[in-house]
Parts: sequence; C-alpha cells; structure tokens
Amino acid sequence: MSLLLGGIPLTLSYILIITAWNPYVLYAARGIGGIGQGIAYVICPMYIGEIADKEIRGTLGSFIKLMVTFGELYAHAIGPFVSYWWLGYSCLVIPLIFFLSFPWMPESPYYLLMKNRPKNAMMSLKRLKRCVSKDQLETDLEQMQKIVVRDLSDRGQFWDLFDAPGNRRAVIISIGLQLVLQFSGIAAVESYTQEILEEGDAHLPASSSVILLSVLQLIAGLGAVALVDKLGRRPLLITTTFLAGIALTITSVFYFVKFQFGVNTIGYGWLLHCSVIFYELIIALGLNPLPYMMLGELFPTNVKGAAVSLANVVSSLLAFIVSKMYQVISDNWGVYAAFSWFAVSCYVGVFFIMLYVPETKGKSLLEIQEELNCKKKKKKNAKGELQIQISTVF
Repeated sequence: MSLLLGGIPLTLSYILIITAWNPYVLYAARGIGGIGQGIAYVICPMYIGEIADKEIRGTLGSFIKLMVTFGELYAHAIGPFVSYWWLGYSCLVIPLIFFLSFPWMPESPYYLLMKNRPKNAMMSLKRLKRCVSKDQLETDLEQMQKIVVRDLSDRGQFWDLFDAPGNRRAVIISIGLQLVLQFSGIAAVESYTQEILEEGDAHLPASSSVILLSVLQLIAGLGAVALVDKLGRRPLLITTTFLAGIALTITSVFYFVKFQFGVNTIGYGWLLHCSVIFYELIIALGLNPLPYMMLGELFPTNVKGAAVSLANVVSSLLAFIVSKMYQVISDNWGVYAAFSWFAVSCYVGVFFIMLYVPETKGKSLLEIQEELNCKKKKKKNAKGELQIQISTVF
C-alpha cells in the first residue's frame, strides 16, 4: 500500500510537467516527483528484504538500482528524438503501468504478522513460495514470528537506531557505504558526464557516449544481479570500489597532464572516455546497487523504516555536497584535483569495507541480526576461553 501511495506524486509530477505554464510549476513538479522517488527508495529495500528468500534476496535487491538505470536509459534514448511533451507522456506511462500491475502483488508476511493476521501471512507466504512444502512454510512463518515478537516488544523509535549495539553497527555500515559511494564522485560524474567526455576530444559525440554509457550501465547492473548471490556482497564491494579508484586515478592523471603541463591530448581522448565509462560500468556492478540493497538486510523490522529514511537523506545530502564541491574544486584547483579526491575516497573505502562490512550472503534476517548484535560478545568470549586454557596449561 505504501508503494502504491508513492506512485501518486510521481504521476502528479509528470502531469504537471506536461501541462506546465510557467517555470514555477516545473519546480513544483520536480519537488513532488522527488517525494515519490523518496518513498520508493525507502519502501522498496524494506519490501524486497521481507518477501525474498535468503538465497535470492541479493539478486532481487539489486533490481532497485538496475531499474533506476533502465529509467535513465529510457529517458536518454527517447529524449533526443521527441518533443518535450511527448517525453513527458512517455514517462507518465511508467507509473500508470505500476498502478495497474502492483495491486496484484502479495503483501509482506512480516507486515501481516505485525498486524496480527497470521492466516493472511501464511497465504502471502504460499504465493511467494509456491514450490515449498507445508512444513517448510510453517517453519519459515515461525521464524518470522520470532522476529516480529522481538520487534513488537520494543516499538522502534528513531533514537533506537543508536541504542542497541547491533543497530549502531548497522548505522555505521550503511552510512559508511553511502559515504564511500557518494565520495567516489558518482553524483558529480553523472551530472557532468557530457561535459567531462567533451574534454576527451574523441570522435564519438558526447551525447552518443551518454546513451552508450547508459546501455553499458544496464548490462553491468544485470551482472550485479547475476553475481551478488554467487560471489557475495563483500567481494563485489571491495573489487568494484578498488577498480573504481583505478579508473578515477587514470582520469585525474589525464586532466593533470592536459591542463597542468599543456600536453596535446588529441588522439588520446579515448583514454578519458574509457576511464569514465569504465568507472560508471564498474560501480554499476557493485558499489552503486549494494549499499541500497543491504539497507533491507541490516536492520530489524521495528527500526528499518527510520534507518532506510536516514540513509537516503544522508545519501541525498552527500550527493548535493559532492556535486557542488566538484565545481568549486574544479574552478579553484583543477578538475584533476576533484578526481584525485574521488580516487582517494575509493581507496579508503576499500579498507572500510574490509574492516566493517559483514557478509550477508545466504543468511536469514534473524541470522544477520544475531551476528550484528553478538559479534563483539563472541570475540570477548573466545578471548576469555583462551585465557582459561592458558592458565590451565600452566
């Protein structure tokens, strides 16, 4: 139901865009559309995290960013060839299709259990797991009931995010991943893609490169969908973050050589095009979708809404700051300085992921919560046992 409500501002936004009679209506339309997008970014990770089996939760969660990439490609591919109004009509079709199709989707079993509707929760589970035996369905429902009972015993408030050790650790991980993602320069690079590529002096027009880039991002997003539940979250995050840093370093060196030393780069513009496209391609494979997907895994049900909202607000603020700082740094110290900042952020991010981000592949939501809340305790117990063994030996 919440997702359906989120479709209302998106639909209204495109209606206003089509019928806009002055710039202020367009401003209002974009603001209203942002509300709908915000609702989708908050609810989608929660919904997918609650309806998906642990074996495919990562795959389904990766579809969030994949569909965002598809939407960008949809607009980039249609926009240059149709009028302003026809582009608006083309975009309006998407939320209308959503309104017609999504009411038939099953409700989250967790939500139904929280509303004390166990029979409806079982019916929802049967729809979601058609090929599972009745005994397995009952086992899954019992596990869900344990989580719901625990969460309902402590009605989550915003400040509960910082009370329980597991919640604090999950906040650090989710905000840390957003810092790594945004400080890698994704918002700035995507906002200024055409201007960046025009510096390459390559034969391929920048506008065509943007469309090609969207196609490659979609392919990489499909790769993320295929790999996330096979390789795991940590390997994908570490690898793609490191490779993004390499691509950004190459871009920084290109700009440094061109503008600081005045080297003629004609004939080498392909290097800039390849590094920027490789950067966007590689983050679409892991660093871009996984922080959003993991939001649906790291937090208990009672604080998940507040946690996802917090992460999305932080992400939006960081995207604004990075986009603004990119222009400020480029104007004052050169474009190479901005890309150097992005590259260093990626290298630092690799160490953050290695030290703090747990592997959630193949784990139930209950197992993830137990790990987040008990990890430090287990280490302490292990140390205590070691001390006992040593004292016994001596």
